[in-house]
This record gives sequence, C-alpha cells and structure tokens, in this order.
Amino acid sequence: MGQTRSSGRNQRMDLYRGAAIYGVVLLHVISPGGLASGIRALARFGVPFFFLTAGYFSLNAAPKTLGRRAVRTGRLLLLSCLPYLLLGMWLAAKREESVLKWLSSLFRSSTLLELLAFQTVPLPYAWQLWFLGALFAVYLWWWAVTRGFLLAGRNIPYDGFAVGALVLLAVHLILGEGFALLKLEADTRILRSALLDGLPFFILGVWCAFRREALRRRKTPWHLLILGGGLLSLAESALAGQQELYLGTLAVLAGMTGRCLRYRRAPAGRLSAALQYCGRELTLYIFAVHMLVLALFREISWLSWLGELPWLLLLAVAALSTLAALGLVRLKNFSSGRDA
Repeated sequence: MGQTRSSGRNQRMDLYRGAAIYGVVLLHVISPGGLASGIRALARFGVPFFFLTAGYFSLNAAPKTLGRRAVRTGRLLLLSCLPYLLLGMWLAAKREESVLKWLSSLFRSSTLLELLAFQTVPLPYAWQLWFLGALFAVYLWWWAVTRGFLLAGRNIPYDGFAVGALVLLAVHLILGEGFALLKLEADTRILRSALLDGLPFFILGVWCAFRREALRRRKTPWHLLILGGGLLSLAESALAGQQELYLGTLAVLAGMTGRCLRYRRAPAGRLSAALQYCGRELTLYIFAVHMLVLALFREISWLSWLGELPWLLLLAVAALSTLAALGLVRLKNFSSGRDA
C-alpha cells in the first residue's frame, strides 16, 4: 500500500506508523489511571494516522487497485476472526456453557446490523477488529467514488471532500469530548466507526496527498504543532476523561503529516529501521493479533500473574504480537512465491 522503495517511499511515514501501532497496543493493554492516563491520551493518534496514511496512498489509485486493497483488507478481517472464534468456543467451554448455544447466539439479526453500522465484531477480545471492518468499508466507498467520477469524466472535488471530512470530525468531537464535558454519554460504537473515524481521516489523507506540494512548501513549525497538540490532549484528558479523539489529537496528526511531507527520510539507526519495517509490513497484522495475545495472558491461569505487572504485560504483548506478525508476513510471502 504505497510507493516502492525505488520510487522514493516516504520513510518518515513508515516510521510514524510503526510507532503508532505500539501506541495502539498500549491503549488496549494499559488501563487508565495516573501516568497511564496521560500516556494513553498521547497515543490516541494511532488509529487516525492509519486511516490517514491509507488515504494518502490512495490518491490517483485506479479503481482496480482500490478494489484489490478492499479485498485484501476484507480477507484479513475474515481470517482474523477465526482464532477469536476458537477463543470464544474455548471460553464458553471453560465457563461450562454450551458451545453450540454460544455459536448460535452469534447469528442474530442485531449482530449483522451492528457489523454493518458500527463494524462491531461480536467475538471475545475482538472488538478492536472494527478497524479492519472500517478500513474495508472506506476502501469500498473510495473505490465507488473514484469509479463514479471516472465514468462521469469529471475531476474529484478534493477540497470539497476535505471540508466534509472536517464536518464529520466536528460531529465526532461534539458527541465524544463535548458530551463528556456536559456530563452526557454517547455510544462509543458511533464514534469508533467508519463514518465518524475512518472516513474523515481517510479523506484528509487523500487531500494531503493532493495538496502535498503546497503543504511541503509551508513554513509551519510542525514540531511545535505536535508538542502543542500533545499538551492540549493531556489537558483534555484531565477535563473530559478518556475519549476516542481529542482536538489535540488533530493537531498532533497535522504536525506529524506536515513533517512527513517536508522530511521524507527518517533518521538513521537500527531502531528507526525496525520501526520503518514495522510500519511498512507489520502494522495490520499486529493490529489483528495483539488482543488475542492479551487474551492468552489473561485467560490462562499460569500466565495471569502478568496482570499484576501491567507494564511488563505491555512489553510481553508487544513482543509476541510482533513475532506473530513476522511469522504471518513470512507465511504470506511464502504462499505468494509458491503461487507464482
């Protein structure tokens, strides 16, 4: 998904994606409280950045290419559900419940409606797979838009779409952080969905690619925008509690994207190279498996002691998820080579 190395791939974007996925793991492993709440607030940029970069690399992509990306994402979602399904069967048996009864509970009309509306996967520890469902839906939507404008012989109004994306993000902030400040509650499934999370950031990513030359020439101090956005996110977290998105998160994302456009090369070093590889090859796989790894630590009795050491648990989940992702990438490459 993106340019090849020979065509000058944006190394810094890969670097930030690699850092972002471990921020996502932190969000899902470490519970709020004390220092962890502040770190979680700063890590909120991860999922939006994945949608944004997916959009960035989708500018000028042919409908056929977008269709392939949608198929790959949908296939990964379906394959990812299988181990979580087995986990659910094991947990049902562990609770001495009927496995068949538990399986039948998955096939309700409400389950399908929630999957379509909110990309909710009704399997234990698998709620985070909404991201893959949302990415699949967004790719399908952009495929339809691109194909429609191509058939009509018209140019896509990128600036108009970007304004619409900002409106959707405003709705997200009002229903999330705004409601929290007013002591009201909003359904987090609405906030964490393709419509209010995936689509607007994807569109903004496409717009950034469309306007990249103008953005690259701007003298904006992007690093100060990242710093200011991080501080604002900490303040918002203290006032509104843990939310899916902060206004400060948008500032952080703007600063990160600006730096990616201005400084395409990443710093040298082994850590930088490792994060670039992770951002380029492993991100979606780590996203798919990390909650499964966490489930094993929580549900297997002789491993549950790690729950008393949350930061050690975080390191263990991150490390094993990365190893699992490496194995899946090798398996995919082996299968591709064999098919060829």
